[in-house]
This record gives sequence, C-alpha cells and structure tokens, in this order.
Amino acid sequence: MSNLLIALMILIYTFQAAFCNLYAKHYPGKKKYASPVYSVIYGLLVALGTLVFAGFSFQPSKIVLILGIVNGATLVVYNTMLIKAADLGPFSVTMIFNLSGGILIPMLWTVLHDREPLSVWQMLAIGVMLVSFVLLNLEDKKEGEIGKVSLRFLLTISCLGFANGLYGILINAAEKISEGRENTEMIVTTFAVSAVLAFVLLLFEARSEAIPAFRQTARSAFSALSASVCACAAVNLLMYVLSLVNPAVLYTMDNGGVLIVSVLWSAFFLREKLDRRKILGLILAIGAIFALSIL
Repeated sequence: MSNLLIALMILIYTFQAAFCNLYAKHYPGKKKYASPVYSVIYGLLVALGTLVFAGFSFQPSKIVLILGIVNGATLVVYNTMLIKAADLGPFSVTMIFNLSGGILIPMLWTVLHDREPLSVWQMLAIGVMLVSFVLLNLEDKKEGEIGKVSLRFLLTISCLGFANGLYGILINAAEKISEGRENTEMIVTTFAVSAVLAFVLLLFEARSEAIPAFRQTARSAFSALSASVCACAAVNLLMYVLSLVNPAVLYTMDNGGVLIVSVLWSAFFLREKLDRRKILGLILAIGAIFALSIL
C-alpha cells in the first residue's frame, strides 16, 4: 500500500514541476518577478486548499506552530537559493547538490537523532541513488563553464541543499511530534508564512512594480493554479506517508522518482537524446527505487 502511495506522490510532484515550468514560460511580466510571484500564489493556494480539505479546522500546538514558521522561512530560503544558483553556475551541479541535500541531511538526522536505523542494503541503495543523480544531471563541459563554478556558487548550492534537507526534517518532525494529528496545521503554517515572506521580499525588490507583477494571462493563471493544486495534494500525501515509511527511504524514493519521470518525459515527449551516461543513471535510479521498495 505504501509503495502505491509513494508512486502516486511522485506522479503528482512531477505534474507540479511541469505546471511550474509552464507558468515560468507563460508569465507575462518581467521574468525576474516570476518566481517570487509564483511563490506567493503557490503558498496561499496550498495553505487555503489544505484548510478547505480539513474543514477549516486549525488548532496548532505551540511547537508545531514554531516548526511551521521556521519551515516557511526555510522554503523561502530554498526558492531564493535556487534562483541565485541558476544565475551563478551550471544547472547540472545545482541539481546534484539540491537532490543530494534532500536525501543525505534527512537520512543523517533520522539515523543519528531519531534513532531509526537503516539496513546495510538500504544504505547501499541510497548510495546508488546518489550516484545516479550525478550521472543524470552532469552534462558535458561547455566552453567557459569551469569559470562559473565560483566560491559564491558553491556556497549558494550548499545552502540550497541544506535548505532542501532541513525542509524534510521539519516536516517529519511535525508529523512525529503530533503523531499525525496536526499535519494540516503544519502545512498551512509553512505555506502561509512562505507566501507572506515571499511577498515581503518582492516588495523590497520590485517596490512600485510589486502589485502589477501579479497580473496574469489565462495560461499563466491556469498553470499556477494547477501547480498549486498538485503541490497541495502532494504535500498532504507526503505527511501521511511519513507515518508509514522511514523518512530517509521516502525522500530517496521521492527525489529519485521525480527525476526518473522527468528524464523519461524529456526523452519520449520532448525528444531529448539519452546518452550512455544518462541511460546508466536511469538504470541505477530505477534499481535503487526497486530495492528500497522491497527491503
């Protein structure tokens, strides 16, 4: 049952990423405002959708409220670092650090702090998944690309990976502390806070252009709404599955699964060529997910 839920969650997260890309493509305003505007819309809609789904029941304990606020700030840091990394260096290296941080940091926390051990075979499968990330994301070096890997870029992607991992830790901590009874409160607080902070940052950057930046076309509005609906469904499902599966295993399968589907989508529908390195990466990633699902 848990494996079916994880597969569904991976599919929903993949659709979220696809709609997010469509939003960036169709956003009618200045491109530098696309991400913060999306973060505000996305945060508010996920929070509202979760509230509606829960029948507007919202009674957070103090600890879950604090975790949610910190997690909302973490989400904003993640989005900010992702944007900055795109301007500073290769996207391939950014994704390696991003995905690896989303797996390694929760894994270390789960094993060392929560005392939830992993078997040797599970750790081996996670290691194989990390190797597949490198093979699937690392592109051939282009002229001048080495110069882009600056100290500032390395610090940025390190913060990105840490933020991705911290988000997973905080989500899991809230689920464990409340024993699943305050999942709604954690999600609503996280995304509402992220929306408010993203709006504050947009005001600081855009000033008088902040409000006009929210103007949308029919296509961009549909894409933002669809991405938010997918995100709302996915994060609620994620918090439920956390009660069934070791977090380190779940985050590995989630990150790896989304990457696999994205690569296959690009290959079959966008006609992007798969070289030997990417084919090997796909084989390793699929093998790692299969191993984690049965071990």
